[in-house]
Amino acid sequence: MNTFKRKALASAVLGTLGVAGSAHAIFQDANNLGEALIYPYYTVNNDTAGNAFNTFISVVNSTSDVKVVKVRFREGKNSAEVLDFNLYLSPNDVWTGAIVPQTSDVTSPAMILTADRSCTNPVIPAAGQAFVNFQFSGAAADGLAATLDRTREGYAEIFEMGRLVTGSAAALAAIHNPATGVPTCTNLTGLTVPTVTAAVTAPTGGLMGTGTLINVTSGRDTMYNANGFGAWSTLQQYRDIGTDSPNFSDTTPAASVVFGIASNLFATTTQVAPTLYVSSWTGTTPVSAGAKAASATMMHADVLNEYILDAATRSGTDWVMTFPTKRLFVSTTTVVAPFTNLLTTSGACEVIDLTFFNREEASAAAAGSAFSPLPPGATANSLCWESTIVSFRNGSSSAPATPALPSLVLGSQNVTAIAVTTSFQNGWADIHFSGANASTVGLVSDATSSTASNLNATAVAPVFAAGAQTFRGLPVVGFMIRTFSNGSLACGTATCQGNYGGSVSHAYKNNNTP
Repeated sequence: MNTFKRKALASAVLGTLGVAGSAHAIFQDANNLGEALIYPYYTVNNDTAGNAFNTFISVVNSTSDVKVVKVRFREGKNSAEVLDFNLYLSPNDVWTGAIVPQTSDVTSPAMILTADRSCTNPVIPAAGQAFVNFQFSGAAADGLAATLDRTREGYAEIFEMGRLVTGSAAALAAIHNPATGVPTCTNLTGLTVPTVTAAVTAPTGGLMGTGTLINVTSGRDTMYNANGFGAWSTLQQYRDIGTDSPNFSDTTPAASVVFGIASNLFATTTQVAPTLYVSSWTGTTPVSAGAKAASATMMHADVLNEYILDAATRSGTDWVMTFPTKRLFVSTTTVVAPFTNLLTTSGACEVIDLTFFNREEASAAAAGSAFSPLPPGATANSLCWESTIVSFRNGSSSAPATPALPSLVLGSQNVTAIAVTTSFQNGWADIHFSGANASTVGLVSDATSSTASNLNATAVAPVFAAGAQTFRGLPVVGFMIRTFSNGSLACGTATCQGNYGGSVSHAYKNNNTP
């Protein structure tokens, strides 16, 4: 079912139900377009050879509108904001930036560089802007490390705050001059920007983006698509600089659309018809209804992907597991389902079960001793950070892989390491979220205005079932990245480096009812 048909059907159902008073609900777009984008991972860490990664970020405005968007980077342990700015995208514009280490010192922060001419507020200095620790140090300390090296890995998010009215002074200042390729940016910067406030209207979508993880010295390069979320807001959500808003808490209306197979992968071998879940959400402190609506579009009970650990090519595999709304549900004093554990100095650890399979169908479950490292007080077999790297490496069934840090591909410090036995060098794995709230309680929609629609093709019309819906699992995005190291190879009469790799998005199982 293509995006147009899915949106049309969702709008029809929403209109019939009167969800949140409009035919509008957030959904994760299979075509990676939207009003909000999540870039699951950035890093400037060193790999195991001591060579630093850089991360390149791009965002494309595929529409004829002038847009003002919030660009925000969050560190990986607790999703604390480390940098944000407002970006103005003219029609058909592309903005690019590079996240690099500030210095060769591994304790230095990440920083952003850009040669792009699109207007930003504040203006990014030519020499770059370092990431900061203001949101996890001093009075804002969260009990985890307050050092700047926390900024060296995490994820990024972009929210379209609105479009600028065509012909307005703000829109004209953001448009690139056809002759020079440079916009004037007149009156688009400052702590407050009245010209933008007066001209901004509701978002129209059409954003897309990519992330590139590159390590030139080690001969590594791979890309991924940003996850796109459509229909994030019916209202303009413009904020001046200096605020952590807007974010997924501001999803408006607090309604979501999820399309997929129901729980046939868990309950029965009988094929279950595809189902459209149209959900309305209510929220109480500390979690808003909007945060729940956005989280529903990312809820998965299991994460599946492949791994490869060939000894001959010194292969390695890391899985990126990022939870973009976790910080909205978890703190040091409160935790709200679907998450289970409070934030401690060990992180907010979510228990998992992991089963892996080799290419000849043999299977094994990772025992507690196969997981490392575990922070003091952490539960065995768990993912503790907002952006955790699951690192597959060679080991034995009776002892964890060593050394546990960093991860073998991305050099991550936010690691859960998996020791894989020699009989399982290549294959695939299944991570199941088995925490009490994730596996049992889940995320439960409002019963009064939520409807699940059975889309069985043999039926004369879809079957509508009104009532509360339960989405089990956790809101997660990410991808697998694997590398191959062949060293120096003969390339005709020359010598070239035989190191390469690639990435692929995760597959998922959902456990939704009804």
